[in-house]
Amino acid sequence: MKFLFISLLCFTFLISCVNDFNGYKCIDSVCVEDVDGSYDTVSDCIESCLDNSQNSNVVVTFFLYENCPISQYMCGPIREAYYLFNDSLNSNFIFRGFSPNLISTPSSLESFMLDYEIPFNIYPDFNYESNDIGIYTSIYQPNVTPEVFIEVSDNLIYRGMIDNSYLAIGQWTPPTENYLNFILNNLAIGSEIDYFETDAVGCLINY
Repeated sequence: MKFLFISLLCFTFLISCVNDFNGYKCIDSVCVEDVDGSYDTVSDCIESCLDNSQNSNVVVTFFLYENCPISQYMCGPIREAYYLFNDSLNSNFIFRGFSPNLISTPSSLESFMLDYEIPFNIYPDFNYESNDIGIYTSIYQPNVTPEVFIEVSDNLIYRGMIDNSYLAIGQWTPPTENYLNFILNNLAIGSEIDYFETDAVGCLINY
Protein backbone atom coordinates (compact mmCIF):
# COMPACT_ATOMS: atom_id res chain seq x y z
CA MET A 1 0.00 0.00 0.00
CA LYS A 2 2.78 2.41 0.94
CA PHE A 3 4.73 1.74 -2.24
CA LEU A 4 1.53 2.17 -4.27
CA PHE A 5 0.98 5.56 -2.70
CA ILE A 6 4.57 6.68 -3.36
CA SER A 7 4.28 5.65 -7.00
CA LEU A 8 0.99 7.51 -7.33
CA LEU A 9 2.45 10.61 -5.70
CA CYS A 10 5.47 10.55 -8.00
CA PHE A 11 3.15 10.30 -10.98
CA THR A 12 1.07 13.20 -9.68
CA PHE A 13 4.13 15.41 -9.37
CA LEU A 14 5.37 14.45 -12.81
CA ILE A 15 2.16 15.29 -14.60
CA SER A 16 1.81 18.56 -12.70
CA CYS A 17 5.16 19.67 -14.11
CA VAL A 18 4.13 19.21 -17.72
CA ASN A 19 0.46 20.24 -17.59
CA ASP A 20 -1.51 23.23 -16.36
CA PHE A 21 -2.92 22.89 -12.86
CA ASN A 22 -6.67 22.25 -12.95
CA GLY A 23 -7.66 21.23 -9.42
CA TYR A 24 -7.08 19.10 -6.35
CA LYS A 25 -7.63 15.45 -5.55
CA CYS A 26 -7.75 13.55 -2.28
CA ILE A 27 -5.20 10.78 -1.63
CA ASP A 28 -5.09 9.08 1.76
CA SER A 29 -6.67 12.00 3.71
CA VAL A 30 -4.42 14.55 1.99
CA CYS A 31 -5.16 16.94 -0.90
CA VAL A 32 -2.66 17.22 -3.74
CA GLU A 33 -2.63 19.27 -6.92
CA ASP A 34 -3.72 17.30 -9.98
CA VAL A 35 -4.60 18.17 -13.56
CA ASP A 36 -7.70 15.99 -13.29
CA GLY A 37 -8.57 17.02 -9.74
CA SER A 38 -12.27 16.97 -8.92
CA TYR A 39 -12.06 19.92 -6.51
CA ASP A 40 -11.59 23.49 -7.71
CA THR A 41 -10.28 24.87 -4.41
CA VAL A 42 -8.01 23.41 -1.77
CA SER A 43 -10.52 24.28 0.97
CA ASP A 44 -13.25 22.23 -0.73
CA CYS A 45 -10.85 19.34 -1.16
CA ILE A 46 -9.64 19.39 2.44
CA GLU A 47 -13.17 19.52 3.85
CA SER A 48 -14.40 16.64 1.70
CA CYS A 49 -11.19 14.66 2.08
CA LEU A 50 -11.38 14.54 5.86
CA ASP A 51 -15.16 14.04 5.93
CA ASN A 52 -14.79 10.88 3.86
CA SER A 53 -11.72 9.39 5.53
CA GLN A 54 -11.87 6.87 8.36
CA ASN A 55 -14.92 8.55 9.95
CA SER A 56 -12.63 10.19 12.48
CA ASN A 57 -12.94 13.69 13.90
CA VAL A 58 -9.39 13.64 15.32
CA VAL A 59 -6.56 14.60 12.97
CA VAL A 60 -2.91 14.47 14.05
CA THR A 61 -0.62 16.32 11.65
CA PHE A 62 3.17 16.13 11.92
CA PHE A 63 5.75 18.28 10.19
CA LEU A 64 8.97 16.31 9.86
CA TYR A 65 12.22 16.55 7.93
CA GLU A 66 14.10 13.35 7.20
CA ASN A 67 17.54 14.94 7.72
CA CYS A 68 16.68 16.60 11.03
CA PRO A 69 18.13 14.61 13.99
CA ILE A 70 15.30 15.61 16.32
CA SER A 71 12.72 14.54 13.74
CA GLN A 72 14.52 11.23 13.47
CA TYR A 73 14.51 10.78 17.25
CA MET A 74 10.83 11.66 17.58
CA CYS A 75 9.84 8.91 15.15
CA GLY A 76 9.97 6.54 18.15
CA PRO A 77 7.32 8.34 20.25
CA ILE A 78 5.26 9.03 17.12
CA ARG A 79 5.31 5.37 16.07
CA GLU A 80 4.41 4.21 19.59
CA ALA A 81 1.48 6.63 19.76
CA TYR A 82 0.12 5.46 16.41
CA TYR A 83 0.16 1.78 17.41
CA LEU A 84 -1.21 2.48 20.89
CA PHE A 85 -4.19 4.53 19.83
CA ASN A 86 -5.02 3.11 16.41
CA ASP A 87 -4.11 -0.55 16.87
CA SER A 88 -4.39 -1.33 20.59
CA LEU A 89 -7.22 1.08 21.45
CA ASN A 90 -8.88 1.21 18.00
CA SER A 91 -9.30 4.98 18.29
CA ASN A 92 -9.21 5.43 14.52
CA PHE A 93 -7.36 8.75 14.66
CA ILE A 94 -5.99 10.16 11.41
CA PHE A 95 -2.18 10.40 11.46
CA ARG A 96 -0.39 12.16 8.60
CA GLY A 97 2.92 13.88 8.02
CA PHE A 98 4.46 16.53 5.79
CA SER A 99 7.98 17.62 4.96
CA PRO A 100 8.00 21.38 4.30
CA ASN A 101 11.20 21.86 2.33
CA LEU A 102 12.48 21.65 -1.22
CA ILE A 103 15.08 18.97 -0.43
CA SER A 104 12.56 16.23 0.38
CA THR A 105 11.40 14.00 -2.47
CA PRO A 106 8.96 11.09 -2.62
CA SER A 107 11.99 8.77 -2.77
CA SER A 108 13.78 10.30 0.23
CA LEU A 109 10.59 10.24 2.29
CA GLU A 110 9.92 6.64 1.31
CA SER A 111 13.37 5.73 2.66
CA PHE A 112 12.70 7.76 5.81
CA MET A 113 9.39 5.96 6.45
CA LEU A 114 11.03 2.57 5.94
CA ASP A 115 14.18 3.30 7.98
CA TYR A 116 12.22 4.65 10.96
CA GLU A 117 9.20 2.34 10.58
CA ILE A 118 6.69 5.16 10.35
CA PRO A 119 3.26 3.51 9.98
CA PHE A 120 1.58 6.34 8.05
CA ASN A 121 2.49 8.37 5.00
CA ILE A 122 4.65 11.48 4.91
CA TYR A 123 4.22 13.82 1.94
CA PRO A 124 6.48 16.44 0.41
CA ASP A 125 4.83 19.80 1.00
CA PHE A 126 6.70 22.22 -1.21
CA ASN A 127 5.63 23.87 -4.45
CA TYR A 128 8.56 23.26 -6.78
CA GLU A 129 7.13 25.39 -9.58
CA SER A 130 6.75 28.55 -7.48
CA ASN A 131 9.65 27.68 -5.15
CA ASP A 132 7.38 28.23 -2.17
CA ILE A 133 5.89 26.31 0.75
CA GLY A 134 3.14 23.79 0.11
CA ILE A 135 -0.56 23.70 0.91
CA TYR A 136 -0.40 22.32 4.45
CA THR A 137 2.67 24.26 5.54
CA SER A 138 0.82 27.40 4.45
CA ILE A 139 -2.25 26.42 6.47
CA TYR A 140 -0.56 25.36 9.71
CA GLN A 141 2.54 27.61 9.64
CA PRO A 142 4.84 25.30 11.64
CA ASN A 143 8.00 26.86 13.03
CA VAL A 144 10.27 23.82 13.16
CA THR A 145 10.46 20.13 12.37
CA PRO A 146 9.28 18.18 14.26
CA GLU A 147 6.06 19.93 15.27
CA VAL A 148 2.64 18.38 15.80
CA PHE A 149 -0.85 19.85 15.35
CA ILE A 150 -3.90 18.09 16.82
CA GLU A 151 -7.44 18.96 15.72
CA VAL A 152 -10.86 17.80 16.88
CA SER A 153 -13.77 18.41 14.51
CA ASP A 154 -11.66 20.94 12.58
CA ASN A 155 -10.75 22.85 15.76
CA LEU A 156 -7.08 23.09 16.68
CA ILE A 157 -6.57 22.04 20.30
CA TYR A 158 -2.78 21.71 20.44
CA ARG A 159 0.37 22.66 18.58
CA GLY A 160 3.96 22.19 19.63
CA MET A 161 6.38 19.54 20.78
CA ILE A 162 5.68 15.81 20.86
CA ASP A 163 7.36 15.35 24.23
CA ASN A 164 9.78 17.48 26.23
CA SER A 165 12.92 15.41 25.77
CA TYR A 166 14.42 18.34 23.82
CA LEU A 167 14.01 21.71 25.55
CA ALA A 168 16.80 23.19 23.43
CA ILE A 169 18.87 22.13 20.43
CA GLY A 170 21.49 19.60 21.53
CA GLN A 171 20.08 19.29 25.06
CA TRP A 172 18.36 15.91 25.44
CA THR A 173 16.97 14.63 28.72
CA PRO A 174 14.56 11.78 29.46
CA PRO A 175 11.08 13.20 28.82
CA THR A 176 8.85 14.08 31.76
CA GLU A 177 5.89 15.15 29.61
CA ASN A 178 4.53 13.34 26.55
CA TYR A 179 2.08 15.88 25.18
CA LEU A 180 1.06 13.74 22.22
CA ASN A 181 0.05 10.79 24.37
CA PHE A 182 -1.57 12.98 27.03
CA ILE A 183 -3.89 14.66 24.54
CA LEU A 184 -4.74 11.55 22.53
CA ASN A 185 -5.42 9.56 25.69
CA ASN A 186 -7.90 12.19 26.88
CA LEU A 187 -9.58 12.23 23.49
CA ALA A 188 -9.76 8.43 23.43
CA ILE A 189 -11.68 8.37 26.71
CA GLY A 190 -13.97 11.21 25.66
CA SER A 191 -12.49 14.04 27.72
CA GLU A 192 -12.43 17.57 26.36
CA ILE A 193 -9.13 19.41 25.92
CA ASP A 194 -8.86 23.19 25.98
CA TYR A 195 -6.44 24.64 23.47
CA PHE A 196 -2.83 24.98 24.57
CA GLU A 197 0.54 25.04 22.90
CA THR A 198 4.21 24.50 23.61
CA ASP A 199 7.31 25.80 21.85
CA ALA A 200 8.51 22.99 19.61
CA VAL A 201 12.28 22.51 19.38
CA GLY A 202 13.85 21.32 16.14
CA CYS A 203 15.16 22.31 12.74
CA LEU A 204 13.98 25.73 11.58
CA ILE A 205 11.75 25.96 8.51
CA ASN A 206 12.82 28.61 6.01
CA TYR A 207 9.82 30.60 4.76
